[in-house]
Amino acid sequence: MFSHVISRRMLGLGIVVLAGLLSAGSAEAQDIRYFVRQSTGLFEITATATGGRFVIAPTSERIVVGGVAIPVRGRTDRASHAETVVTQIRGVGQAVVTASFTPPGATKQILFSRTVPLPFVDPKPGSLSSYPDNYTVTVTQNLKTVTRRLPIGTR
Repeated sequence: MFSHVISRRMLGLGIVVLAGLLSAGSAEAQDIRYFVRQSTGLFEITATATGGRFVIAPTSERIVVGGVAIPVRGRTDRASHAETVVTQIRGVGQAVVTASFTPPGATKQILFSRTVPLPFVDPKPGSLSSYPDNYTVTVTQNLKTVTRRLPIGTR
């Protein structure tokens, strides 16, 4: 009877250890972030509604863009056409990154797709045209896929 209790405890401990390993792996998984670049720094595009305004909320975080560490100065809820958007993909190892957009009434068009080392930072100027609007970035690593749409609107 005593050995039966120990084996159940060992089984429980094994499940806890396995869950810890799985959660540790997911903590290192890819994460897609977008920033709008302004002269004073970067503003992270978050799901928090700001009405297109830039909300000043400096952090101690700095993102290296083109060899220069730029401070994160706050947040906004969208990018506007013609603004430079910095895409940051956090994680470790290698991942397949695909950037695409879907024009209204058309099929998805791939803009970029290749294997890149993580972390990965890519600044791109926005389009002056209001036509291409449905941009997404998809990251696939170790059978896990994460997709995030870039919100674009007016200020």
